Amino acid sequence: MKSIQKPIVSFLSQPLEKKAKTFSKDHSLSFLSPREVRKFHKDKLIIWLHSDGIFLQDLSLKNSKPFSLDFQAQKKENMSKNLLQRCFSKFDTDYPVYDLTAGFCLDAFLITRLGFEVNAFEKESWLFEFTKEKLLKNKIEKVKLYKKNSLEILSGIDSKSIIYLDPMFGIENKSFAKKEMHFLRKSLFDRSHELIESSLKSKAELIVIKRHKIKKKKISKSPSFELVGKVVTFQIFDRRKG
Repeated sequence: MKSIQKPIVSFLSQPLEKKAKTFSKDHSLSFLSPREVRKFHKDKLIIWLHSDGIFLQDLSLKNSKPFSLDFQAQKKENMSKNLLQRCFSKFDTDYPVYDLTAGFCLDAFLITRLGFEVNAFEKESWLFEFTKEKLLKNKIEKVKLYKKNSLEILSGIDSKSIIYLDPMFGIENKSFAKKEMHFLRKSLFDRSHELIESSLKSKAELIVIKRHKIKKKKISKSPSFELVGKVVTFQIFDRRKG
């Protein structure tokens, strides 16, 4: 199992020091002053508290800067890379979507743009708080984010539902992912295989798995069909009758 790096919490303006300390305590993370970060932890993952909200930074990346989430950029990008749109255009918008690998909810946001209601689940507490803040700030109301282990809600998913999974793990080459994905890959354990297999045993009639073309860990069942792009592939398990 790969080594996981827990983010360090710090602050970008002095009035936020107390809030940063509270954040680190609430999420069982280490707190350091900006000076300590610069002097001793130049290669670490940092959660910065700022007057404009929470920011993330991977100091191991050259010329890295603190970043937030840009949902508008995600929307524009999807207009030219519409594999997700091609996938979900095949489904009824009356089917609720369960994003069981919520992360930053970037794909969940795009799915709502296609007319679906999305229930997203994230068990990592600091990540849930970060993403929740960004959804509220951007007034994204159709994504309902819950702090919960996805494995615990599978039994309650009805048949007329869509499960969406983006494992995001397996590719470490920096050319294959943006800074947001690198941050998650370095800070979270990969338990995606268990979640995929459990989802395939659920009642959901539709399961969509976003896979990287270069490396796909084998799963127990073959998809009904695939949509293949330059970098990712969507594997669709369609168990609807008729």
